[in-house]
Amino acid sequence: MSKTSLSDTSSGLAASPATPASGDDGADGTITAAPLRDARPAVAALDAARVALLDWQAQAQQQLAETQTRLAQTQTHLAQTETQLEQSQSEARAAGLALDALRVEFAGLTEERNKIAGERDRVASERDRVAQERDEVAKDRDRWCEECNKSLEEGRRLAAQLAEQSKRNENLNSELMELYRDLKAEDLPTLILRIGMKLTGAENGLYVDDSGGVTLAAIGLDALPETVTNALYEFTREAANAEEPVVRNDSENLPDGSNLVNLAALPVAYHGDLRGVLLVANKREGPFTEDDTELLLSIGDHAGVALENHRLHCELAESYLSTIAVLADAIEAKDPYTRGHCESVAAVAMDVAQRLGWEAKALDNIRYAALLHDIGKIGIPDGILLKPGRLLPEEYQVIQRHAAIGSDLVKRVPSLEPIASIILHHHERVDGSGYPDGQSGEEIDLASRIIGVVDAFDAMTTPRPYRDPVSPTEALEELRRCAGSQFDLVVVDTVAVVLADRGQV
Repeated sequence: MSKTSLSDTSSGLAASPATPASGDDGADGTITAAPLRDARPAVAALDAARVALLDWQAQAQQQLAETQTRLAQTQTHLAQTETQLEQSQSEARAAGLALDALRVEFAGLTEERNKIAGERDRVASERDRVAQERDEVAKDRDRWCEECNKSLEEGRRLAAQLAEQSKRNENLNSELMELYRDLKAEDLPTLILRIGMKLTGAENGLYVDDSGGVTLAAIGLDALPETVTNALYEFTREAANAEEPVVRNDSENLPDGSNLVNLAALPVAYHGDLRGVLLVANKREGPFTEDDTELLLSIGDHAGVALENHRLHCELAESYLSTIAVLADAIEAKDPYTRGHCESVAAVAMDVAQRLGWEAKALDNIRYAALLHDIGKIGIPDGILLKPGRLLPEEYQVIQRHAAIGSDLVKRVPSLEPIASIILHHHERVDGSGYPDGQSGEEIDLASRIIGVVDAFDAMTTPRPYRDPVSPTEALEELRRCAGSQFDLVVVDTVAVVLADRGQV
């Protein structure tokens, strides 16, 4: 029932009392109050029913709204559910595809597994083969290790031999360097013999000339009987004739009663010319080996060169000394009063230098400087040099030039250049009052100081045109008086000892 219908019904009911009813009308045609009172409860009930109906309508509308809301929510939920369902279906389809892929992959894995199984079987077979090869390799390794150990032992043995050979070579080089350094040795054959004995470990040795009959050096053979010595000479002659080493390591092949256990002899030659025979004997540490023979041959080769160099050096030194002697003679030829003066000064100066412990080269220098210390007098006029009386100051200044002149002369000869400064300063004085440079003390070369002292002593003890000589004792006393001012004190004391040893004072 609609709201409009109910209102219309109520209006109709309310309007009913105004309508005149049959039998109820008054005499004047009006409605009486009694019927109206009878209709009010019905109207009130009707109103109550209308209100209840309105309440119900409102509740129904509210329930309808709630139902519609729930319906909307349900529809929304349904839409969400449908969406989720679609998603689930999509996921199910994806899962189906993934499952299909897994099936394919599984099939592939199954195939791969089968392949792996086949490969595993192949690997197992290969492993067995490798194990077999490994066993073979292990056997080869053991064999190789054994060979390596043998090679290592051989290498160590060769290394020891090489080290020993290297040491022998070092010793040989060292000894040969000494041999070449000592070319001026007066007893070079003995030096060669000692080198051969030292490097081979021999206790005795003999060095003879090229004829095999003249002994140039012998060590440890003095006590041997003449018969043994003659036998040793036979071995040297055998080596000389054979032109190769002769080795005897069997004592039965050596002279009886010689106390020799072994020996080795080899010729010493230079460019094919025999220069002697070297024999070494009594090597106590075993026999003479092939290495010893090679070593002796090397010594022989170098000894031949050293002997030739020694001969040439001696000839050169003699020629050199002869040249210097000629120059010294030229000085003395100009001044007869100084004849023998240079040789005398050189002899004493050499002895002084030797007592002071000088080396050979320095000894040669002082010897040559002493022989030529007055060579500058060649440039001094005879009228001044041979003047019988005392010199005038200006004449003495001319005489003083001889030191510088002599120095300039020897500088022109390269081999004499080292002695130029010795000649230049042999008239310097330790107090600085000498000439030409006024040097003093240690500034003056020691060789010049030695020659200055010896020169003064010889000048005082030999006659001069302007004075008579003094005795050696007086001359020595004068040297000592002037020591510390004109002369070096140590040099004067050393000269005094040398002159005493020579018997000159």
